[in-house]
Amino acid sequence: MFFIMMNGCLAAVGFYDQIKGNSLVRTKKISPEQMNKQISRFKELEPQSSAYEQVDGVPKEAYEMLTAKTLYLLMSPENQGGPMAQQPAVITKDKMSIIIAECPPGDRPMLHAHHNTNETFFCLDGRFRIRWGDEGENEITLDPYDMIAVPPGVVRDFTNITDHTARLLVIITGEDEDAFNDIEMTPGEAKRVVEQHGEHVLDHFRKIGMNFEAGIDR
Repeated sequence: MFFIMMNGCLAAVGFYDQIKGNSLVRTKKISPEQMNKQISRFKELEPQSSAYEQVDGVPKEAYEMLTAKTLYLLMSPENQGGPMAQQPAVITKDKMSIIIAECPPGDRPMLHAHHNTNETFFCLDGRFRIRWGDEGENEITLDPYDMIAVPPGVVRDFTNITDHTARLLVIITGEDEDAFNDIEMTPGEAKRVVEQHGEHVLDHFRKIGMNFEAGIDR
């Protein structure tokens, strides 16, 4: 504890207090019940594909083709836009999504771009190939604990290049919640959807905020 002068008076200040102007801002206390809302337990998470299968009628296999085999949403804003915002374990006021992509060998999302948000990939285990460019013409490899921050507007994807299940931490940040509704796939990926699942599934994807014009000059 130490003492400061505030408005002509001597005031005692704890080490965990903050001083802002002439006001004293003290630390907060929360209950265990309140703190439980800030915890994400991996074993309790439901894959994002399960939520969309129930809500939008998109086949699970098609949604897994769109993103990755299994996505777990650890945290996001309550009213975040975009397709990867179903039932976060932790709701935050920060404009940030934290996701774990769990991928079997060879699994990858579609080539896609985020136009208004920053997407960062951090390899938790295994090895991942990260491609970028309108045709995925450039690539690097992430080993465990390697990271790459992909700028907005760049087409990208990731692939598990090991012979076992691997996990990638995905962090997406933006200026506001609407900024997260910014994902575009490439036209080539639209063709793959129609070939494997039909035109009606492509229509479903468009209804949940996806389009397939990434890399097209407009």
